[in-house]
Amino acid sequence: MNVRPRIGILWGDFASSTPTKLGKLWSMGRVAHDITRALQDFAHVIPYQPAPQGTSFSFDRTSTAHQEELAIFLGSIDILWADLYPASALALTLRAELDLSFPAILFAGGVMPKGAEAMLFPWQHFLRAEDTLLFTSKADQAIWKRLISWSTLREGVIPLSVDESVFAPQRFEEREGTREKHHLSAHAPLLLYVGRLNIQKNLHTLFYLLAALSKQLPEVCLCLVGEEDSICLGEFAVRNTGYVAWLRQLAADLNIADRVIFPGPLFGKDLADLYAAADVVVNFSLYHRENFGLSQAEAASCGVPVICSAWGGFKDVVETGVTGYTVDTVLTKHGIKVNWGQAISPLLHVLQHKAHREEMGKKAHSLAQERFSMNALRQNLATLVTVAQQPSTNTSRPVYQPSLFAKEYEQHKRACGWYAAEEEHTWYPPMFQGASYALYEQLMAPYASQLASDLQPHQIEADWRPYFPSQVRFDPSRLLLSDEDPIWPHRRFLTPLEGEIIRTIDGRYSVAMIVQQQHKKDQKACRAILWELYLEGFILFANHDIHLSLLSR
Repeated sequence: MNVRPRIGILWGDFASSTPTKLGKLWSMGRVAHDITRALQDFAHVIPYQPAPQGTSFSFDRTSTAHQEELAIFLGSIDILWADLYPASALALTLRAELDLSFPAILFAGGVMPKGAEAMLFPWQHFLRAEDTLLFTSKADQAIWKRLISWSTLREGVIPLSVDESVFAPQRFEEREGTREKHHLSAHAPLLLYVGRLNIQKNLHTLFYLLAALSKQLPEVCLCLVGEEDSICLGEFAVRNTGYVAWLRQLAADLNIADRVIFPGPLFGKDLADLYAAADVVVNFSLYHRENFGLSQAEAASCGVPVICSAWGGFKDVVETGVTGYTVDTVLTKHGIKVNWGQAISPLLHVLQHKAHREEMGKKAHSLAQERFSMNALRQNLATLVTVAQQPSTNTSRPVYQPSLFAKEYEQHKRACGWYAAEEEHTWYPPMFQGASYALYEQLMAPYASQLASDLQPHQIEADWRPYFPSQVRFDPSRLLLSDEDPIWPHRRFLTPLEGEIIRTIDGRYSVAMIVQQQHKKDQKACRAILWELYLEGFILFANHDIHLSLLSR
């Protein structure tokens, strides 16, 4: 007779029948809800205390009563389920002090792109070899490998889930009704974004894509479901202040305002209905904690193809050419650039060929059933728990060693005053400027699809079309080029030859055509200039015409 293990959980969703917001994120509420339900199917789930709505636990280590209560809880469980945030430290410390033998499963969540700051150095000596780090993407696991020299901890990578009883394909009549409900054209091609309305999500790039698509599909629309929030991109001192208002003005400037819809946040069946009514789901997020593509998985479950950035956990959810397409995320010397120009050709094909779109949707739905269903999550977690209960023969401590890179990263973070800002709840200081930007490149390389520096000048193909992925301004009198990217603005003074080349970049001229126009100049020098502009994030390359120039003078 199988005995159901007793899993003690420090965070979860124990009271609500539907997912609720956890902290500032609806997505984390979904994760907590689904994981708790999946564990309850094969284990006795014992919460340390009922999770307060919209908050996370914060244990006061100086409280004797708290420690005594927690010690009793720890003595009643077979496995501890915790995360890698500071609140879990007390339970793990007490486990060591009380010499309790249970293993811990530690949910990594979105901490790896932050350098696993709460656990990497402080937890080194009280974790054990039988403890498991649980990642939700290969990219997060790859960052962990960069943060350590070696580790004897167990590791697992498990995708998150979608409630397939809610998110499912629909009949044509139902889709028509949903479009009518939201005042959307029954026949116009519809792109759908679902998520936070935050600058981290790179929504302005979707607007550039829509403007370019409109040259060939004038009726195409973009619907953005979600709510604006105040979460900042602290490492680069970027706030989300006024972002949606700025987006509305951008839409007007690009002459697409009548085809951009903001229906607000939607949940449950209302959200599933809109997914099913869309032709393609799009997401070009560059958020540092995209450890899974929840929106992409929901779309797949509804039988809708996805086109998204090849970024973090997104890369594990979308199979390019099968369930959708991914476009390159290029880690340049001035931030991350999504090569949205790459999306135009496959997006046109999907929108203009119904049979191809429906076939992709069927494959996406099948993949979602196999990988992202609640049943798949239950099976994956059950296997993880079974392995976690097996004793380890390795009893040595510590169980991992931070790498030299991790030590340099941590030292830099402290030198910037990052932790002081956290403690005082003040504005975060920018972390990555000048020479320290190399730390950012090394940390986030597993999330991106390529480093700009990996491309060499001689590898630039003659038929590539250089284009500006964000708005740039050129001052011809001063030969000054300014990238007005809302996250990573920067500028460069140009040489006369560089200025001549800038004038020819419009998304339609190929590299060969640009070089030929400079026939009196050194062609090798022309290629080198294009490479430098790419390396610095001013331009990207597409393999077809981009019918939109973001250059202004």
